[in-house]
Amino acid sequence: MSREDPELASRQKPEIEKRGGAEDQSLPLSDLSVSSRSPPALRADPGLPFLEMAWSPSQMQEFLNRHVLPSVWPGHQVAAVALDEMHYKPGKQCEITYSLRFADPTRGQARWAVATFASENELGEIYQHHYGGESGTVAGPTPRPVMFLPAYGCLVEFFPVDWALPFLPRALEPREVASLLSEGSKRSPGLPKIEVLRYAHHSRCVLRYAVEVPGGGAPQEVIGKVHRSGALAVQVAQTQSILQAQGAAYGIIIPKPLRVIEEWGLLLMECVPGATLKAVVEQASAPQQFKEVISLAAAALASLHRLRFEGQKVRSLQSRLKKLHRQAALLHLVAPLLAQEAEALLQQIARLSLHSPEVAPSFLHGDFGPGQLLLEKDQMAVIDFDSAYLGDPAIDVSYFMAKLHRSAVSSGAGDAFRQLATYFLSEYQARAPENRVAERIHLFLSAALVRLALREFERWPHKYSQAGPDLLPALLLQEAAVCLSHH
Repeated sequence: MSREDPELASRQKPEIEKRGGAEDQSLPLSDLSVSSRSPPALRADPGLPFLEMAWSPSQMQEFLNRHVLPSVWPGHQVAAVALDEMHYKPGKQCEITYSLRFADPTRGQARWAVATFASENELGEIYQHHYGGESGTVAGPTPRPVMFLPAYGCLVEFFPVDWALPFLPRALEPREVASLLSEGSKRSPGLPKIEVLRYAHHSRCVLRYAVEVPGGGAPQEVIGKVHRSGALAVQVAQTQSILQAQGAAYGIIIPKPLRVIEEWGLLLMECVPGATLKAVVEQASAPQQFKEVISLAAAALASLHRLRFEGQKVRSLQSRLKKLHRQAALLHLVAPLLAQEAEALLQQIARLSLHSPEVAPSFLHGDFGPGQLLLEKDQMAVIDFDSAYLGDPAIDVSYFMAKLHRSAVSSGAGDAFRQLATYFLSEYQARAPENRVAERIHLFLSAALVRLALREFERWPHKYSQAGPDLLPALLLQEAAVCLSHH
């Protein structure tokens, strides 16, 4: 197979000009590099030449129907494709999860496909190691729905096949799961109903298992989380075991681990009730309605920071800034203006942090945001302890506040969300004054907003396709600069 399909390549640009629909409003990368109207926000990536196709739902629909499905599932056709999630490292790799709708929905095809675009050699090694295919030739499907296309620098996997989560298909097999759930029990449960709650390609998958109870009643529910490694599943289970009883003493609900199947990277834990705080906030008509739940969140975090936890990982603001610098450096290839603004802010934060007081490390959640909190009446449950470590409590406080500031810059109720962030800080400070977070929150909040800006670009780079003042990554950097200047 040649490096590029001549027929598809020759039709790419005319088709984009004809479509002009809502799904393809961004400029093609090839056009961005020669725009005469204004400096481009996004440059073409020389290391990943097929990103224009990858970021276009209609082109990927054609690509899958012409080049993938005839070999993987002959006779099947995709009727619609949508971009679901992305992780982009400029010059290195772009991983994209696509939601699929098939022309014949009765045939039980996969609901997602993950396409990884990278160098032919890197993908060839993955394909050969995990799927037993030949890396140096045009690759057909394995016994599982996977295809490697060297000419496009592309590996396509259909859910639940995932090279980083090799046991995910078994965790979705009702009979296998029923066997796991019944082990050690005298009574054999029926086959569970399995629901996918969250799938992050090449990282993790959260599942809900519901088993009917003999004699009626509500089904018993268990949460299963498939991790990249068995060691991580064991570590998370140990963390939750240590914290669960302590949290209960403070009125915090932490899911109790039930069992770890280390070979699968699968952690089984109790299912705690409640709606995510993120969903509650998004459904509200006015942010001011949430002062009570924001107060509950602050109280939960102050209590978390008091839990006893022994860990080897201790992270500081400086170590976080170094990681963000590395992320920003990658952007110079395709988004130099964004990279320069991010790096200038990070340098200023690092300089000011030299005068910031040091505090004793506390237990940190590591990803404390509205999406990790479940609200049930007046009780708060905290989930997702994959990123737990020791460090400055201002890291957790700032990340929660940054999420509210993100809502401020992306909604029409900006000041209301900023006021909620300030209220969260005051509520936390009232409960944990010994941590003196308010003295240095401007540094940590600014760093957290830079982190969100870089993550936003990495997740949705195709949206950052035209220069303009209202792009979310740019707005988040502006918000970071304002937060820093206020102090």
